[in-house]
Amino acid sequence: MSIFWKIIIPSHLVIKPKSRNMRIFFIASFLLLLYACDNNLSTIGDDLISNENFIEVKRFVMEETSTIRLDSFPTSNVSSSSVSPLVMGKITDNLTGSIATIPYFQVAPQGFVSSITWENNCEFDSLTLTIPYLKTLAGDSTAFQTFELYRTKDKKYIQFDPYNPILCNIDSLQLGEKLATLTLYPQKDNIAQAYFKLNYDFGKTLFDLMRSRDPILEQINYPQFMEDFGALAIVPGKDNSLLMNIDPSNLKLKFHYHIGAVEGEDMTTYTWPCASGQNTNTLVNNTYAFTHINYDPTTKFEDITFKESKPFDDLKMAVIEGLNGFMTKIKVPFVADAAAYQTIMKAEIELRVNTDLQENNIPEPKNLGVYIITKDNYIKGLLTDMSGQNVIYGTLSQNSVDPNSKSYIIDITDYYVNLVEGGNPIVPEIYLLVGLPGSYYGLSDAPSYQIFTGNVANTLQRVILKEEPILSIYYSHYK
Repeated sequence: MSIFWKIIIPSHLVIKPKSRNMRIFFIASFLLLLYACDNNLSTIGDDLISNENFIEVKRFVMEETSTIRLDSFPTSNVSSSSVSPLVMGKITDNLTGSIATIPYFQVAPQGFVSSITWENNCEFDSLTLTIPYLKTLAGDSTAFQTFELYRTKDKKYIQFDPYNPILCNIDSLQLGEKLATLTLYPQKDNIAQAYFKLNYDFGKTLFDLMRSRDPILEQINYPQFMEDFGALAIVPGKDNSLLMNIDPSNLKLKFHYHIGAVEGEDMTTYTWPCASGQNTNTLVNNTYAFTHINYDPTTKFEDITFKESKPFDDLKMAVIEGLNGFMTKIKVPFVADAAAYQTIMKAEIELRVNTDLQENNIPEPKNLGVYIITKDNYIKGLLTDMSGQNVIYGTLSQNSVDPNSKSYIIDITDYYVNLVEGGNPIVPEIYLLVGLPGSYYGLSDAPSYQIFTGNVANTLQRVILKEEPILSIYYSHYK
């Protein structure tokens, strides 16, 4: 429908044409003005935006979205060149369930040195395990937290095994002698230092080994000592409500002693470091510190595995969460029917966050890791840009007007265009797995054996999706 306007011009503003040519020009200009006023609603904007810059957006709801849970993931250092953080504590979450963590670690024996004359009237006072720089992960930091320090009953040397080069969240050792109890009242997010005071007789026995210069403390005998000593474990109380990070390289057994007859005079200390593989002799550089994670799910999250996922419709949500290994699996629509004169300019996935189910001060990650997988969850690689060098993450976006409106945006343009517009063979099924940032690890002689690494092992960050993800494809039209 066209709308014509009647234009009335005051007589004193009318310019009378002085010639026939001027009269024709005036009439043509007036008709052009009327043509420009055509208000056809189906073509609004076509005259303002050139065809080559016209953008069309198609959106697809990804209904095949589900939550999976990793069977296991490494909480130890996969190689001696890195040290994984440890987690200690317990937290009970009304949504996903209870998580209790026990860090296991070993200490490197010291003391067989000529610089200290242990025999000259050195008297033992106490033995402590110092834990500097505890960092709160999640939970209630205003309640008392109780921990017990145990020596493992298994006199097991936690040693590198080429056939199983990782210790996972499901691994544990049998507990034996209890050595100390610690109660904390963590009023702040970070605790400068905590320490256990160990059993006196246990500490004095180790101190006497140093005083007598027992050969078991010689570096060549480190493996034997550590196998006899076993490992230490920090067990949370059943009523604890907090999870904390520990840097294993900061853990130390500290011997407190004095020289002379009177305690308190000439007080001094001597430490045994944690055998993390970086601060000890090469004979023990493949030792581990690892965290055992016991996850007790709520009814809603039972029976979820890496192979048996739970659809979005069943949970009324999808979940990504560390320590218990939840990730979100998405089937991405394969849209290959682009019309002529049409080019994909951008393809992105939006994950909308449910901010109404936050509890226990569980933080959300700034970025999400994205893994390319097959239908049966075999990992093909990390999502990258066209160069293959730059990893693409899901980036948190927050509405400046409404802070509770949050989404993660995943730019899959390069990957998607390569699949949809690439040459044969074209893969019509696209699956992505979204979780906490990290990577994956596999054995060279068992390529089907793959395991995720990264933040899933040492942080309780969480994302809850309130609706199924949306794929947006931006097309440009040109002729």
